[in-house]
Amino acid sequence: MTSNLLNSLELSQQLNKTLMFSSRQKSWNGVLVEQCQSPASAFESELPALSDHWLYFHTGDPAPLIQKRDDRLHESILHKGDSFLVPAGQPSYWCQAPDMSDVICAPLHIHLKPELIQQVAEASEIDLKRFDLVHCFGQPDLQLHQIGMLMNAYVAIRWHDGAIVC
Repeated sequence: MTSNLLNSLELSQQLNKTLMFSSRQKSWNGVLVEQCQSPASAFESELPALSDHWLYFHTGDPAPLIQKRDDRLHESILHKGDSFLVPAGQPSYWCQAPDMSDVICAPLHIHLKPELIQQVAEASEIDLKRFDLVHCFGQPDLQLHQIGMLMNAYVAIRWHDGAIVC
């Protein structure tokens, strides 16, 4: 991978959304969990290739989204629990219309370093030549969603005067 890939911090800045929670301060090895919030306004964005795998979980009201990859448009209405995956090293294009700025969007983003995926595959004795992450768009996956929400809850919880505050 080359240094001109967009990292997770640059992606957060480019998406320009209010950060609610982040595991950035926890220095987790190979994993970054962030939840942001913004009005679901109409937008169009072309993102360069990312240095990490980007897993997105939709947590709000249904929202239409268009993704372009491999010169083809893919449309979906994302529902709570739906997710998409953009593998590292692949650019992406996104478009949301119509403007739904009266709806608040608070997606969960999980960024995974390719090296972490490689380590897990090796530890699981999976042949790396036969292992590949592929695009996933607007698909529900209950187990993956539950893991993501547990990771988010762990990041969101902090101890304050002996009580758990979310």
